[in-house]
Amino acid sequence: MAVSLKQFISYLDEAEIMTAEAVREWIANQPIEARPIDGAALAKALRNENILSKFQAQRLCQGKVQSLQLDNYRLIKIIGRGGMGIVYEAEHKTMKHRVAIKVISSKVTASDSTLRRFFREVEVAAKLSHPNIVTAIDANQSGKKYYMVMELVQGEDLGVIVQRETVLTVFEVIDYMTQAAVGLAYAHSQGVIHRDIKPHNMLLDENGIIKILDMGLVSLQRPQGSDDESITQHNQIIGTVDYMSPEQAEDVHHVDQRADIYSLGCSIFRLLVGHAPFPGSSAIKKLLSHRDDPIPSLHDSRDDIPELLDQIFRRMLAKDPNNRYQTMDEVVGALETCRLATVPLEPSIQTSESVINSIQSIDLDLGDNNASTLEVERPNILLPVEAKVSQSSRRTVPNIESDSVTVKRNTIRTYGKVNYYITFLTILILSGLVGGVWYQNRPGYVQVQFPVEYRNQRWEIKITSAGKEIYKINDSQDDGLSDSNPISIPLKPGSYEYVLERPPYFAETGKFVIARGDTIIVNGENWTTSDLQEMGLDSDVFKLVPKEPDTNQ
Repeated sequence: MAVSLKQFISYLDEAEIMTAEAVREWIANQPIEARPIDGAALAKALRNENILSKFQAQRLCQGKVQSLQLDNYRLIKIIGRGGMGIVYEAEHKTMKHRVAIKVISSKVTASDSTLRRFFREVEVAAKLSHPNIVTAIDANQSGKKYYMVMELVQGEDLGVIVQRETVLTVFEVIDYMTQAAVGLAYAHSQGVIHRDIKPHNMLLDENGIIKILDMGLVSLQRPQGSDDESITQHNQIIGTVDYMSPEQAEDVHHVDQRADIYSLGCSIFRLLVGHAPFPGSSAIKKLLSHRDDPIPSLHDSRDDIPELLDQIFRRMLAKDPNNRYQTMDEVVGALETCRLATVPLEPSIQTSESVINSIQSIDLDLGDNNASTLEVERPNILLPVEAKVSQSSRRTVPNIESDSVTVKRNTIRTYGKVNYYITFLTILILSGLVGGVWYQNRPGYVQVQFPVEYRNQRWEIKITSAGKEIYKINDSQDDGLSDSNPISIPLKPGSYEYVLERPPYFAETGKFVIARGDTIIVNGENWTTSDLQEMGLDSDVFKLVPKEPDTNQ
């Protein structure tokens, strides 16, 4: 039954989307021929003005006003569905900021034990704060509905992206999986195992940042008839069989971080090849393949896969957890090494011309808010300059000696001494103040012992804090420190992570906390043999393809 105009206006008012007075004023401002005559016409007009979403318009036309509200939040649209329930984009009624709300399915919350586990696990998830993990903001109960409020990420999950594009590039996969590994390493350090790592649980935001979904909530999943075959029942397995480690299929409650390492390896295969590493016609056949079938090689499907990346993938999918990487930090180091070894080199152009003495940078305004910087050669040129010195005319002034002149000279000397003492005292006070300010704000230093002879090929030193890059030098940008050892880096007080890379060795990683005036020593003299060296290869096997010089410049 069609809803009348009057009824639809009352629904808008009740849903706190627009007051009845505001709706009538909006209608009065429309041309007479465009004014809506019933609720459906008003809903369509408000949708065209982006005042209502399609989801809101449909619910209001059905008279389901209460379904658009959840405590202090106004539901805008459905952005996802899964075994745990429905995910909505919502807006806080007072603060007006957008969030994502996961309303847990009533089937999931049917038992008291599940409810206790829900609140226990969201409490754990709320403690996780990391750039590569979707932040949990709130969890509550509204009537018979249980829900969790999370940050709203503008972007798509990798599962949707790979379904659309079939496969991703090698560089993209290394970048995305390294970010995911960093986020998981943080979660593992807090005692949280994900248990369902897969492309659909990794969001790529508009800035190219990977954010992991459903941290801490996987054990609440329910079976569903979706293509990803998530299986979760009481005393049964939890997760998605396409990405599930053999030990997780046997006992989900006693797995450790190595199960997430296995799942991340399966995700690498899916993104690079376009299908799961162990396809099968049923969930049982897939689980048996994970346990019994040989690990596939990435080279069997693509010829642009670096040998080191294939070795990393195969080690992540080892059947025995003891043969995998033991921590996600080790995975981060391996992927960072692979990333550094596969970065294209800039071409080095040599000419027979004379040495460039100086470079001048010129900013060009190209219009339409576009700008470019052009570097041009500007040789040092010495131009002969004839200096003309004007000989001023001189007058002879008679020497006059008198008592008045002597008094003036003594007065000048006295004022000069006073000014000297005042100046000295001022400088002394200012120096004390500056010294005090410096002492209160003095930095700490980290000294990286990185022998110069180790820097004859590819190398990089990177310092990060909470996932944000603070300092980085490498073989192409050494800040004039190529001959310095140790390399001293000033840092503000805080917690930091470091990565030392020197392919083909495994990256050296670690964490440290620095205070004012502290000096932290990072040892970069001892390096661990990498998978590449264990294969009897060295860094020359990497295919570093130089970019073609741009002949249009």
